[in-house]
Amino acid sequence: MKWIRALVVGGSSAVLSTAMAAGSAGAAITSATPPGGGVMLRAARPASAPVAVGNATQEFSSNWSGYAEQGTKKQFTAVEGTWTVQAAKASTGATYSSDWVGIDGATNSKLVQDGTEADFYNGAAHYDAWTEIIPAPEVVLAGLSVQPGNKMEGIVQEVATNKWTMTVKNLSTGKSASRTVSYTTPEADVEAIHERPEVGGSLANLAQTANVTQLPDFYSTAAPGATPVFKDLGVPVGGTTINQIFMTNNADTAIIASPSALNSVKDGFTVADGGTSPPPPR
Repeated sequence: MKWIRALVVGGSSAVLSTAMAAGSAGAAITSATPPGGGVMLRAARPASAPVAVGNATQEFSSNWSGYAEQGTKKQFTAVEGTWTVQAAKASTGATYSSDWVGIDGATNSKLVQDGTEADFYNGAAHYDAWTEIIPAPEVVLAGLSVQPGNKMEGIVQEVATNKWTMTVKNLSTGKSASRTVSYTTPEADVEAIHERPEVGGSLANLAQTANVTQLPDFYSTAAPGATPVFKDLGVPVGGTTINQIFMTNNADTAIIASPSALNSVKDGFTVADGGTSPPPPR
């Protein structure tokens, strides 16, 4: 089975092609196409799912693990999150993971987002920063170096009505890169996510890493173009719902990535590989 994916790097387009093993979603991808994020793919609750804790609503997804705040249309206009890039562990096949913040995608088919990638393929680990608006191809921020241990910050902001700036900062090096686009989206939910992305039409195998902590995470509901007034991601506003999302395997029989409970001030969490939630960050 063949697939071709367009990848925009630094504003120019490159087309990559490779062979993908036939079979169910999640089959090992044999070559590299740096992926970005995708909308949430809801999954059935596995029999092994943990008992819900705290005030968050438990959700299950075959590609996301983390937290999302679900609200109403035209509610969220900015999101900001910070995390440290973890090394992608060696694997016999290609594996991929994305860490990002974004607006929409949990309750609809739109999504504006930015983040970083930690992948292992062709016998080596690979890292980059990217932005994406669904369904357009991702844009790799080619001038922004990313390495394990780097502390990163992602910001997505509606700087004018239906005009979005996506910025990724490497706080360890002091470098940043951004991209501004015109994009119409419902603005109905906001999220901070650890993801196994879709590559070539199938869910990739999740890259194994040390625990990933997103802290702090904020959102704003200020008017487009206004200075954001940030609130902690896990604090509901205006009837919103906080969703704790567990990532499942393809058959929905086991959990493969688990978020912690939110920390005490509701601005951060940690995601661990496997079916056991780690302690929340302090």
